Amino acid sequence: MSEETPAVEQVTSEDWRSAIPEDIQNEPSLADIKDVAGLAKGYVHAQHMIGSDKVAIPSREASQEDLDAFYNKLGRPETAAGYESPTDNMPDVELNPEMQTAFFEEAHRLGLNSQQAAGLVRWQAQASHGQMESSAQDSEMAMEQAQESMRQEFGKAYTEKMEMAKNAAIEFGGEDLMALLDSSGLGNEPAIIRAFANIGKAISNDEIIGGGGRQGFMMSPAEAKTQIANMKRDPNFIDSYNDKSHSAHTDSVKEMARLYELAFPTHE
Repeated sequence: MSEETPAVEQVTSEDWRSAIPEDIQNEPSLADIKDVAGLAKGYVHAQHMIGSDKVAIPSREASQEDLDAFYNKLGRPETAAGYESPTDNMPDVELNPEMQTAFFEEAHRLGLNSQQAAGLVRWQAQASHGQMESSAQDSEMAMEQAQESMRQEFGKAYTEKMEMAKNAAIEFGGEDLMALLDSSGLGNEPAIIRAFANIGKAISNDEIIGGGGRQGFMMSPAEAKTQIANMKRDPNFIDSYNDKSHSAHTDSVKEMARLYELAFPTHE
């Protein structure tokens, strides 16, 4: 007696949706599926797309444990100590170890992967390097402007007065003050240079710590102009200067010529 083959219910392409729960029969994602074969193919394809290398995005209600697992799958090291500073395309700057550690701890908390953290470290290093180069250029420009300003003000006395300013700063503040003036840029300020030049001149005239008496300092243009004005108000000098027969006439003319050369150094 032959066994009868059990009947298999056939589902046509027109009514395949009737075989699935009613609440998903009108699901928009099923709109383009024509038959059960299409549904099966779609399911297989979706499974392939969900492979082991794919990561599901956590929902807003995800726990910290779920978030940590998600971050780790995306390449975050297990601990902040697992991050490494980049070596390629890094400028020649010294990274602060404490700041580096704090940054990696925050990067780990935020879920950054190793490449992201390394990229930010490189960006920060390059930005810092750019700022240092810009600051160095600004400092050099400020120094050149200060030197030009002092050359105009001190005239032929520039070298002497700059040396006096430097000696005064060392005398009263030592190398620490010199370092501060350099690092802060204050050493390029005309007012600071002028003040220390005057202090240096006072030191040189001091009877105890200097040479004492009236030292033969080179005059600045302003000082020479003041001296010219004083001499023009001196009747004895004017007499000797104007009277060619005066015994001091030649010396008076030479002195006035010397002062004019100092007062107007750009004029021959």
